[in-house]
Amino acid sequence: MSRKWRIILIVFAAFTLLVGGCAVIYHVENYNIVKKATPIGLEYFKKEYNVDVEFTDSQVFDGYVSSQVILYGHIKGHENEAINIWINYNTYEVENVGGPEWVIHPE
Repeated sequence: MSRKWRIILIVFAAFTLLVGGCAVIYHVENYNIVKKATPIGLEYFKKEYNVDVEFTDSQVFDGYVSSQVILYGHIKGHENEAINIWINYNTYEVENVGGPEWVIHPE
């Protein structure tokens, strides 16, 4: 193998490892944010609305966009009743909630 091809191969391998490593770190950080926010969301719905919820999905925004994690799910026993909660992952304070009218704004 010529010297030129070895250098190209080494640069390509280094680039691949760098990109792969950054992706792993990104996913681990997001996982940790969701893991910390989940019990806060569960407790909030129980305390404020007296409902048990199950979170099934999440979305973590990059800090330059918004320091928020959104947890999506449903009310236990009412799988068709979608809920969501927005939590600031710098302070872990609830910023917004969404769900069915009979839960969020009961009469």
